[in-house]
Amino acid sequence: MIQDWKTLYSVKGPKSITEMTAVELKEAMKDCDTVILSFGAIENHGQHLPLGADWFQANILIRRVYEELLAMGHKSIPGLAVPFGVQTNKFERDHLFGNCYLNEKTFIEMAEDLILALHETGFQRFVLCLNHSENHSALNVVAKDLANRFGIRSIVADWVPPHNDFWPKVLKNADHQGHGGEDETACVMVAVPELVHVEGCTPYYDPEADKKPVKMGGLYYYGGSVGVFMPVREDKSPGYIGNPADATPDEGIVCYDAYANWIAQVADKYLF
Repeated sequence: MIQDWKTLYSVKGPKSITEMTAVELKEAMKDCDTVILSFGAIENHGQHLPLGADWFQANILIRRVYEELLAMGHKSIPGLAVPFGVQTNKFERDHLFGNCYLNEKTFIEMAEDLILALHETGFQRFVLCLNHSENHSALNVVAKDLANRFGIRSIVADWVPPHNDFWPKVLKNADHQGHGGEDETACVMVAVPELVHVEGCTPYYDPEADKKPVKMGGLYYYGGSVGVFMPVREDKSPGYIGNPADATPDEGIVCYDAYANWIAQVADKYLF
């Protein structure tokens, strides 16, 4: 019975497009032509995070970017947190159960159709954020194609590389906290604390990660210069890299603040 359902999580404002009425959106767009989108994924994040962790984080990020842009004097609208992304990184997470993904061509067509529809509504500037790093290549294709064919103005903001030197300053663990680690767990705690369960999580770091150091040899969306999309060794990760048990909501707030501020600075540089 519906009356017996429990509240799984709650969402706090400012409103995104999906929470506005058409009347509210039209009013908001009277003096605003900028929309913020973020693209997540449905994927395995270990025993402690929901499969929709990227989507839940995206819902927070678009709102925080909106607030940072407003503080700079730029009006925008939190748009869509898109739950679907491309396949997870088979280079390091090949065996994981539960991933629900689109192939790159489908993702590109989906993202272009969404942006074109919003463009028809009247949006002229698009801030495209990543909440699933593997969407990076496809989203770059989307932005370039729409600019070339329709003159649509957009930026793709990968906030991961500029924060590689930030995380050791604010997290308990100086070692790299990858997918589902301390930083990401902290951000999900802010978004949907009721869905995070770190009990029993133990630290996991890839024992092969640093055996063959190469200058800028990391994956490009993490700040390196290499694209690797197939498994290169047996994957033994539990669905995360790092120590998620050390995460706290306060860390998550600090992380969101830093990510949103950086994205807003990039938007200010290229769109306004």
